[in-house]
Amino acid sequence: MHTVSHMIKLDWLSAPALSLFFGGLLWVVSLTQVAFYTDQGAVMGYWVGATGWLGFAMFQFAWYANLLELLGVLLMARYPNRAMLLAVMGVIVAGHAFWFTDIPGHEIKMHIVGLGAGFWLWYASMVLITLGVIFGSGQPEQPDE
Repeated sequence: MHTVSHMIKLDWLSAPALSLFFGGLLWVVSLTQVAFYTDQGAVMGYWVGATGWLGFAMFQFAWYANLLELLGVLLMARYPNRAMLLAVMGVIVAGHAFWFTDIPGHEIKMHIVGLGAGFWLWYASMVLITLGVIFGSGQPEQPDE
């Protein structure tokens, strides 16, 4: 006998799928919000997203959590253990952003005085995506009948 959820194809409403969806949504929304408040003004999420990869020169690696999370999502169906490891490493690397005190600039350093909504949305997206990868990896596919 078919269940109602199987008959109307609500399989995509699983907790891991919703976690991945809302994690991705929060990540996109974080780009439109203030990520950091500095002594020079607000720094928007899209600016951090576009230039954060340069942080490796200053030993600021949090931006690379984006890549770890993306790899985790891409690998979760085929290599669930590796995907979970990458996603958890992503949250840990993202946590490095809590240690930032300055944002390097061309002429001056901007001292961070506060974290904005964009930062919190971004970090929440990292956590949600990680939870989606952890609980979505290794779930058997539902056969179509």
